[in-house]
Amino acid sequence: MNSAFAPTSQAFGLDLYGLLRELDPNHFREHLAATLHDRVATLQERANGLMEMADTAAAGPAMVSARARLTELKQTLEAHTPRGEDLPERWEEFRSGMVPAYERYTASLRHLDVHLPSLRPTNYTRNIYHMANAVFAMACLRLLTEEAVLLMAGFMVTLAWTLEIGRRIMPGLNRFLMTLMSKLSHPHEEWRVNSATWFCTACFILACMWNLKVASVGIVVLGFSDPAAAIFGRRYGKHQLINGRTLEGTGAFIAVGTVLAWLWLIIAWGEAPGLALIMAFFGSVAGGIAELFSRRIDDNLSIPVGTAVGVLATLALTT
Repeated sequence: MNSAFAPTSQAFGLDLYGLLRELDPNHFREHLAATLHDRVATLQERANGLMEMADTAAAGPAMVSARARLTELKQTLEAHTPRGEDLPERWEEFRSGMVPAYERYTASLRHLDVHLPSLRPTNYTRNIYHMANAVFAMACLRLLTEEAVLLMAGFMVTLAWTLEIGRRIMPGLNRFLMTLMSKLSHPHEEWRVNSATWFCTACFILACMWNLKVASVGIVVLGFSDPAAAIFGRRYGKHQLINGRTLEGTGAFIAVGTVLAWLWLIIAWGEAPGLALIMAFFGSVAGGIAELFSRRIDDNLSIPVGTAVGVLATLALTT
């Protein structure tokens, strides 16, 4: 029965993901309201069916965890469904209440080798913070020596992973850090390695390449293409690709990365415009591909490293 539970729970999770994604303020459209109650009712029926399947499945730690999270999800679904008039703000309250339950449910399914995309609600404060970190890192890469960059990156990655380990051992530290970063964090980062840790890890890997120019292109693409893809994809994305990404978002990723990395290479590094354009374009394409296939690996790690590898490959083929 476990073999039947896994694909059924994945299909259920993907449909719930689609609903919650459409309810994001940047996605919500008035015409959706007419079908929302029916879609929620269908999800409730499917949740009941999944509960029955879980009850008859072979017992095991993974199934027990999945069943507990499914029970929580089902209760949250019933408790937060709007009653009465369908106002956008009521559906926003529904989405806000459902997102943490959905993320905990998806986390439990990973032990059954079922993988669902994480929800990344619109968060402009996080986007600005993301770009500010990139600008700081770009300045360090341009102004400091390779040795100084490596030492700084080594200190930051050590601090980041120390905090990650510490918040697993001490729940109080985890609560403090999540409260401190509440305006910046995604719901799933409460129990998963957070994006800042992956960013510090990526910076350390880039510093170990001993090519600050190439490393800086990876930071430019991560810092500006990733937020651009998120904003543009949520608002205008209609053609789904994989792992929650859209054709429109990926297009924005490559376009923004190409233009900004090209300008950065010319202005900051004095690179020839033609070669700079080739480096920027193929680096952005490599970063975009890395983002598309980032499922188990956080894109704050895969994008800058993938971009840098793309630039290095381009230089090897063109020079």
